[in-house]
Amino acid sequence: MGMSKIHSLPAPKTRVSAKVRKAIEARVRQGASIAVAAKHAGMSRNGFAKALLRPPVQEYLRKTQEAYVIEVEASRAVFQARAFEVALELMTTAKSEAVRARMAEFLAAGGKAGGSVNVHVDARQMPIAGYEYVRPGQRVVDIVSVENLLENVEQNQSDAET
Repeated sequence: MGMSKIHSLPAPKTRVSAKVRKAIEARVRQGASIAVAAKHAGMSRNGFAKALLRPPVQEYLRKTQEAYVIEVEASRAVFQARAFEVALELMTTAKSEAVRARMAEFLAAGGKAGGSVNVHVDARQMPIAGYEYVRPGQRVVDIVSVENLLENVEQNQSDAET
């Protein structure tokens, strides 16, 4: 009597349908919502949402996202190089001195436009006389000096005693 040999069969590879691939492409490359991507691919929203739960579809989505990021990064380098070429051309040929100066700043900053932020706060503002509308639910805080606060407390105590 021999022992029977049990062979396990490899799990069949689950394929990702053409419609699901098309919906994933729309979702990744165009930033479409699930509903819009499904409609674009000729699927129902629920059918696409259900498909997204399957591991093979999640793997395809991940690979598609990675490929898209690599493509965008490669394009960005090309566009950045072109921006430097245009900036150099403008810096040397523009009639406007302001444009030439801006291009010089752009090139000196390594292609980072608007490298600094200027904020101006005027602390000398005087309170505006008159009425101020307070919206419902809004709180108004009066800032008073300690001396004024103590005078008000003493006055309130003397009024309460009389």
